[in-house]
Amino acid sequence: MKKFFRFTNLGILVIISLLVRCGTKKADNASTSEKPQSISLSVDGTWLAADNGEDIPEKGYEALTGIDLVINHPPHNEYPQILDLALTTGEITDVFVLTPDQYVRYATGGALYDMTEMYEKSKMKDKMVSQDFVDALRINGKLYAIPSGRGNGTLTFVRGDWMEKLGLKPPKDYKEFIEMLRAFKNKNPDGLKPNEVIPITAAGLANKDYPMDIYLREFYKNATPDYVKREGTWVDGMLEPRMKEALTRMRDAYAEGLIDREIITNQTSTCRNKFYSGVVGAFNYWAGYWQVRLLDNITLNVPHAKVVSIPAIKESYYVEKTPGIVAMSANVENPQGVFNYFFEVFNDAGEGQTIFTFGVEGKSYKVVDGVKEFLPTILNPDIPFNKVWIDPSLVVTKFTPKFIKQPFIDESFEMFRADAVQYQLPSASEEFGTLKAEIVAIKKNIIAKIVFGDFTVDEGIKKYEGEIKKYNDVVLSDMNK
Repeated sequence: MKKFFRFTNLGILVIISLLVRCGTKKADNASTSEKPQSISLSVDGTWLAADNGEDIPEKGYEALTGIDLVINHPPHNEYPQILDLALTTGEITDVFVLTPDQYVRYATGGALYDMTEMYEKSKMKDKMVSQDFVDALRINGKLYAIPSGRGNGTLTFVRGDWMEKLGLKPPKDYKEFIEMLRAFKNKNPDGLKPNEVIPITAAGLANKDYPMDIYLREFYKNATPDYVKREGTWVDGMLEPRMKEALTRMRDAYAEGLIDREIITNQTSTCRNKFYSGVVGAFNYWAGYWQVRLLDNITLNVPHAKVVSIPAIKESYYVEKTPGIVAMSANVENPQGVFNYFFEVFNDAGEGQTIFTFGVEGKSYKVVDGVKEFLPTILNPDIPFNKVWIDPSLVVTKFTPKFIKQPFIDESFEMFRADAVQYQLPSASEEFGTLKAEIVAIKKNIIAKIVFGDFTVDEGIKKYEGEIKKYNDVVLSDMNK
């Protein structure tokens, strides 16, 4: 039986004192390893949607282990805030998926179980392709989470048919990139009016979570609004000269009508729908299977459309996020049992990982001559499943199943990884964790006002310096202590 925790207050922060109290119970049950009767799990949008077979991995897991997997699946956009609230109300699940900044905040606050020793003694350790994926999640040498898959990241998808009709090749530098966007706007080959065309769209000028610069990579290049470590010292990326250059690029492009006018209010779903309607020329979104999904959906409306991914332009790069983060509550009953029967199962490079990757045979995949082939999705029989939780192309274990791949997917991943930079965890600063919501709001507000023309770049940065000083005095001091 599923139990859902639904909350509407999206502004709540984790109470650090509660986190510390949560972390004090773990010692009593650390050595227990009995098989749990049930395990509760909070998942975000990386898990199958409820109306598209959410219970497929749940039932597969129960059939394999005999354990009831109780799924808590809030709306994707509300997931971080709902998880924060669940923690403060004591309704947190045994296991949960976390964003990087949540992970750092929860771990330093004492809310997560330290799985370092469990991992070192586990069979899972030898099944990892590289310990780098695990080490990327260590905080002060300790492991409070297990990676579920590579972090992946976004790259730029472009209307390939527009490029062909306009005689364009993938841009090599920023000048060629802007010229491509101008051609989309002014010479649209589908016959749309210039004011109907959106040369490039994104879910905001800056991401609300770390990393903030994952979208609009051609404009950011090597700049970031995040706090970033330079030569061993944490600094505010918003105050670096390179950020001024990025803001200038965005401001000029927005003024020219090359960036989506509604970018500040866009959700990822909004951007996808605009792309599917055939009015968007470029869209920075997730590498891999999204190239196929974008193509499948846009051709329902624009049959002749083509979707291609392009390499990162000169002086820029794509951002690979930290690996998928799955943690265990410090207050969980029978932590060793949960580790053995859940964490070791989804990363077992065998039957368990098959369930969390492909699902259940006959439900989400079939096997033909020893090769796995995804079945049509429940929502749209014309589109096959591509995963149930863990993308088979992003696994971090020595899991090498034979499955039918789509060439576009491999092409997208290869192009992304060729130009990707692996991002590490954000700073483990308690001060930043406490003040993050206010700091991010200031950064996003100033970026928007500069890009929309309310301030010049210099005026906006000066305004930012005044507003952020009291926060940076505390945060940077804590990060660099």
